[in-house]
Amino acid sequence: MTILQDVETLWDDQTESFLLEQYPIHYLTRLSSHSLLAEPRPQPLPLLPLSLGLGVVGLGLLVKSRPWGGAVLAAALVTGGLSQVLTPQYAVLGFANPKPEDPYNIPGTEIEVQNIAQLAPESQIFVHEAANLETFKTQSSNYRYLHLATHGCFQQLGCCLGTDCDDTLPRETDLDANTLLFADGNYPLAEAALLGLNQTELVALSACQTALQTYQDQDAIAGMAYLWERAGARSVMATLWSVDDTATQELMSEFYRLVIEEGFTKVEALRQVKLQEAHRHPYFWSPLVLIGDPR
Repeated sequence: MTILQDVETLWDDQTESFLLEQYPIHYLTRLSSHSLLAEPRPQPLPLLPLSLGLGVVGLGLLVKSRPWGGAVLAAALVTGGLSQVLTPQYAVLGFANPKPEDPYNIPGTEIEVQNIAQLAPESQIFVHEAANLETFKTQSSNYRYLHLATHGCFQQLGCCLGTDCDDTLPRETDLDANTLLFADGNYPLAEAALLGLNQTELVALSACQTALQTYQDQDAIAGMAYLWERAGARSVMATLWSVDDTATQELMSEFYRLVIEEGFTKVEALRQVKLQEAHRHPYFWSPLVLIGDPR
């Protein structure tokens, strides 16, 4: 699937523009058609007053979260002994920079999730040691937007961190293949189906290849997206190669602003943030791709 990397940067000599400037572009896996044929999901109910109780290739979530994670109270509707937590439309569950030391440190992701929390104050954001596996496993299904600004590896031989890595030779690796890095360990993507992401609109993996020296394996990226879609997520956003930390932070912050404040679809929001950077080399804006339902 090499088109994942190249298609939007194709140059049209007649119009002197990138293909992205002419069309919004997203990509599909074998499972994407399920989302495309389904009706758009109904918008979630607004938060209820606290008095109710506190409970447990297409061309076309009462109390604000505390900074850096921690428990957050949410309104719950209690009916027949069952509690249903109600989350607003654009609540985001975010994890960033779980290991803030070299070679894992990606400080720009902290600014990234802070910006998201300002746009959607009901979001929950976890960084450093708070970005742990238990929180991820127990909270992921409660949010429509899941933002994972952490290292990840989608390569068959694993991923090597640091400046002394040689990807041309067999070697011990820091990250196992098909895993995401959290503060207390790695999460195997094969377990994603256990998360139950049937209400999830988007899984954004904004820093998965940041500072990683990896093989450019677009088939692995497509396979990763397939796993999230099989878990129930409507779409996945990921990076195709090692990306600039600051550039990605700016792109992701603007992406969420366009979706939350301007009402853009996911595919058009991503297109607009890329167009704003189109004067720069595609290295800075092209690695982010949307796979699955573009709405």
